[in-house]
Amino acid sequence: MANEDKLELVEPSAAIQRHACKECGTHMYGRIPSENHLLHGLDFVHTELSDDDGWSAAEFAGFVSSVIESGTHPSDMDGIRARLREIGLEPYDCLSPPIMHLLATHAAKASGVLTD
Repeated sequence: MANEDKLELVEPSAAIQRHACKECGTHMYGRIPSENHLLHGLDFVHTELSDDDGWSAAEFAGFVSSVIESGTHPSDMDGIRARLREIGLEPYDCLSPPIMHLLATHAAKASGVLTD
């Protein structure tokens, strides 16, 4: 993989091991490593980030609350979700948005990227 050295694993214990750019925080792909997981071997790839022809367009915005973990303030989330809907992308998290915001805020404070 090109530029693999620019990626870091966001949360090693998570079922979906998301890999993000060390410089800008963009989540590039997520891998399911557990052989016991129903979707083992599946990689979630952000094909919408490719400049190459033929890739599928973005259909939804997944794990939106995870931006809190990189330092976005939780109070910004309603605006972010509204903007995503405005451009035709349904925001998605695996739990309700308020619960995902709480979980992501806790993770961000624990890692030190969010202090208030």
